[in-house]
Amino acid sequence: MIKDSMFFAERTIDEYRDISLPKVVKEYLLFKGTRNKKGEAVNQRVRPKDLCSSALFVYKLKDNATNKSAVVYYCERAARRMGSMDGEFIVINEEFWNECDKYNNKMTQGRDRKEDSHG
Repeated sequence: MIKDSMFFAERTIDEYRDISLPKVVKEYLLFKGTRNKKGEAVNQRVRPKDLCSSALFVYKLKDNATNKSAVVYYCERAARRMGSMDGEFIVINEEFWNECDKYNNKMTQGRDRKEDSHG
């Protein structure tokens, strides 16, 4: 059981193993993006440690060494159990990545047009 002091706000999980990798990956992809400025696909493979800030945010965990280590461990563990590890990278399921890409595209269409019109 995680101590209440490890959270910024109300407890969101009872144990680190309750961390949902798909939930963390989705937050990561929606925050970091699925395409670069050239429109090329990015973030189809991520390191478990790269998911750390997204997991801390999703679960309202404080940014400390214990939480970071646990998040990395349990994200990697979940990925290995799902068979989505390739070396040191988690390979994002194509269908899941496409779903996030579609959402990101929808949310940025208006913003891109505004940026283009302002020069």
